[in-house]
Amino acid sequence: MKNFLLKTGLAIAFLTILTCNIGCSKDDSAADIEKEMSINIVNEILQLVNKHRLSIGKQILETNTLAEDLAEEHNTFMIIQGDISHENFDHRADRLFDEENAKGVGENVAAKQKSAHDVMTAWLESKGHRENIEGNYTHIGISAIKNAKGQYYYTQLFLKK
Repeated sequence: MKNFLLKTGLAIAFLTILTCNIGCSKDDSAADIEKEMSINIVNEILQLVNKHRLSIGKQILETNTLAEDLAEEHNTFMIIQGDISHENFDHRADRLFDEENAKGVGENVAAKQKSAHDVMTAWLESKGHRENIEGNYTHIGISAIKNAKGQYYYTQLFLKK
C-alpha cells in the first residue's frame, strides 16, 4: 500500500510538472517570438538610421544600454496612456546627462506604424524628427513594443557623448 501511494504521488507530481511545463512553454514561446520580433524591428530601425546618416556624411550611431532601457520604459508608459507623448522627457534626459555624461540629447516617438521602414519614413518626413536622426549625436537607444491590439509604439533616444 505504501509503495502504491508513493508511486501514485510521484505520478501526480510528474503530471503536474509536465502540465505546467507544457502550459508555460506555450506562453514563454509566444512571449519569446514577440520579443524576437521587437528585437528585429529595433535592429532594422538602427540599420535604417545609420544608413540614412551615412548617406548624408554623418557618423553612425552606437547603441547605448541606458538609452535603450529608458526608451523601453517610455514605450511602456505610452502604451499604458494609450497615446504617444514626450511626457517626462526631462527625466530621461537628466539620467542620460548624469549617468552617461551626455552633452546633448533628443527623442523621437511614434506609434502604429507597421514596420521599421514605415516608422523611419514618418520620422524623416517630419522636420523635428529628421533633425534628431541627422543630429550631432554619437549614441542611440531604440525600443519598439506592441500594445494589446498588436500596434507598435516606438521611442528613439539620441545622445552625444
